[in-house]
Amino acid sequence: MFIPSTLKIYNASAGSGKTFFLVKNYLYVLLKSPYPDEFKRVLSLTFTKKASEEMKKRILQCLKEFSNQIVKKEYYSLFDHLVKDLKLTKNQLYERSKKILSAILHDFSSFSKNTSTIDKFTYNIIRSFISDREVYLEMDTNRFLLKIVENLLYRLKNSEKWSNILVQFSLEKLKKGKSWDVSKELFKIAHLILEENNFFYIKKIKSYSLEDLIQLKNTLIKRTKKFEKKCEKQGEKFFLFLKKTSIQKNSFIHSDFPRLFQKLQMRNIFFNPFNERLEKYIQKKVFYKCSVQRNQKILIEKNKNKILSLYEKTKSIYKKNISYYLLDKLFLKNISILSIIHEVEKEFHSIKKEKKILLNAELNKILYERITQGTFPMIYEKIGMQYKHYFIDEFQDISFLQWNNIRILVENALSENGSAMIVGDPKQSIYRWRGGDAKQFMNIIHSKLTNYRKELKTLETNFRSYEEIVQFNNLLYQSISKIFHSTIYRNIYQDSKQKIFKKSGGYVEINFISSLENKNYKEYIYFKIKNKIKKLLEQKYVLSDIAILVRNNQEGHFLSEKLVEDGINVNTSVSLLIKNHLEIQIIINFFYILANPHYYQKRVTLIFMLLKNKFIRTRKKYHDFIMKIIFLPLDLFLKKILSKNSLSLNKLYNKSIYNISEEIIEAFGLLNKQNTASIYSFLDFVYRSMKSVGNSIVDFLDYWESKKEKESIIISDHRHAIRVMTIHKSKGLQFPVVLIPFTDWNLDSKNQVGIWMDVSPHLYHGLNSVYLEIEPYFKRIKHDENIRNFYEDHLSNTVFDNINLLYVATTRSIEQLILFSKLENEKSVSFYIKNFLREKKIWNDKKYKYSFGKKGKNH
Repeated sequence: MFIPSTLKIYNASAGSGKTFFLVKNYLYVLLKSPYPDEFKRVLSLTFTKKASEEMKKRILQCLKEFSNQIVKKEYYSLFDHLVKDLKLTKNQLYERSKKILSAILHDFSSFSKNTSTIDKFTYNIIRSFISDREVYLEMDTNRFLLKIVENLLYRLKNSEKWSNILVQFSLEKLKKGKSWDVSKELFKIAHLILEENNFFYIKKIKSYSLEDLIQLKNTLIKRTKKFEKKCEKQGEKFFLFLKKTSIQKNSFIHSDFPRLFQKLQMRNIFFNPFNERLEKYIQKKVFYKCSVQRNQKILIEKNKNKILSLYEKTKSIYKKNISYYLLDKLFLKNISILSIIHEVEKEFHSIKKEKKILLNAELNKILYERITQGTFPMIYEKIGMQYKHYFIDEFQDISFLQWNNIRILVENALSENGSAMIVGDPKQSIYRWRGGDAKQFMNIIHSKLTNYRKELKTLETNFRSYEEIVQFNNLLYQSISKIFHSTIYRNIYQDSKQKIFKKSGGYVEINFISSLENKNYKEYIYFKIKNKIKKLLEQKYVLSDIAILVRNNQEGHFLSEKLVEDGINVNTSVSLLIKNHLEIQIIINFFYILANPHYYQKRVTLIFMLLKNKFIRTRKKYHDFIMKIIFLPLDLFLKKILSKNSLSLNKLYNKSIYNISEEIIEAFGLLNKQNTASIYSFLDFVYRSMKSVGNSIVDFLDYWESKKEKESIIISDHRHAIRVMTIHKSKGLQFPVVLIPFTDWNLDSKNQVGIWMDVSPHLYHGLNSVYLEIEPYFKRIKHDENIRNFYEDHLSNTVFDNINLLYVATTRSIEQLILFSKLENEKSVSFYIKNFLREKKIWNDKKYKYSFGKKGKNH
């Protein structure tokens, strides 16, 4: 078990019982100590609150069982292991368990605090050293950033210096065919500042003033223009030479020479103008067509060496300069918006101070900066003295800053004869966007440590799934491992084969659906899912046995709403957005009209919704009815759309937004049995909004616009209901049956991704990295090794992250795993599933369904 001064590392694949091992080691530490309150000297950190609660629950359950003289069968194996490992009698372990449980119950707050999420632990440390005690934690980052952008635009537009910069930036965007609206770019830079992955790069950029960045921009413009001018000059030289020698452009084979120099003359040099065909002909000393006139052949032969000399010199100039030219051009796309970084930072601090908040997204950075400044928070000394044993779960998802903030404490404990245990699985690393990186875990596994011992254990047995599912996943990911160019990533999956614990059984089914034959692909997937649920129920499964895992919230919303419409109970973590419900749209439109009576567009929208859904009726044509009432004064307009005249402006005067909402619901008869959940969820939102923004309709509507993409129907937890959740949410969970309806997400993200690239500081006024946005055309940049390697590394990370998502999804099931995928999508994860079937020699172009094992409930 635990050896003092040893860092114990568990590499734990899905279903290998990592929580069991964490609990077992935790109990070992508690039961080995002669002190019943040893739990006060143990810190257990998890990635999610759910995992933290599960850990606490398991520890207490075990101690409660061990405190009984007759231990239940399901706990006896662990009880027996601990008796042997601790070299105690059963009675001694029973007595110690009783005392420890009693000590925990007498000081439950300490136990609860010491089994916490990393974020909460970090927040508690920060609270100990900030001067203002009335500071609140803000979890809604987007709302905060939108406020920054709103304030910033107002302030900068009223500044002559900054308004000129914003206008210039807008014009640059228009030239590139993009929207002139800078608010999105301001939001992007505000997000960049906050994102942990950008911390060190942004810190360096912030050391540059606006003038410094303008100077750097001018340097880059000057340098790129100088190179473009050189290329243009070479092009002009070539065509001047042709003119002097009377050589015609179309005399050259495939016109490759003139085409090359024309591109240079036109400064069309971002993509490599030199082509392989021309190189081959030059090596063969073939310059002209066979059919060319004899005098042209003589002229070209006579001047061949001069043409070749000009070509080689041009090629040398291009090769010498292209690398920094490409980088300069790419960086110039983003340098203007980076120049506003200080203003964003000012607004950032101003709003935080005014609202008295800390952002959850900045906690790790605040603590890291405090530690690296050399002024350790006093609490770190207390923690160092308090804790002797550390347990860290889901290490593959922990960010660089999080680990560095904790590592000091872990290493301190190890140097003082304490212990530490970290558990992770690089194949389940799916949080790169918030700093998680599997390579950090792999580095710890393979690094050589000098200050303390390291013990590595791989948990190889899958205790979760039946044989067919384990075998399928073993074979699938062995096949997929071959796609990785990165040795680290390839080895992670090559070494992932699991042993089978459960007896034979299990079922895997893969369904391919042609989107060409089924044009409404999503609807058809739902039709297949509904039929599959029906068949599973016939196999004696119940709804709560089934989980549907989706890639994103949009897919989850679609499926959840369809299931609810068909009367199937749903427990969903992706939630049903209330904004999608007709009744809520009617209420919101009504509020917009109350806030601005002359908002005629909203009047038209409201009338159409009411007419189309029979809330109001008219014998006239819709157009005629709308034209008759749309421009009426508000009180008359309300009378026309409310047949009972039950709602008037006087009735709404001086009422709260909540009461107005109730009046609208009653006046239009919006509440019925089918929409109870959406209506009451909306009223709950109204009630909460009044606490945040008061009773102003305008403020309420602003608040609604900022929240509507997240506000969902409150669904009570049905015991007998299908679960619909994102793959991210499903991590750590297991289900008898798992359906994955859209197993065809793209491996390369369509979203524009920004990444920092290392550069030579002497070329960029001391900057050692520049911010580039990955664009689809990067795949065409093959003539520069630095950018090519940079892009391939990005692609490798993206593919790894998406294969990890697939791995998490396909390893949740106990008995049945059922996948649905688009047949034609060659850029998605389904390609690798098809490739696996081809490798097994079972793929058939005319066969759309493949299965392994036997259907039916396992016993």
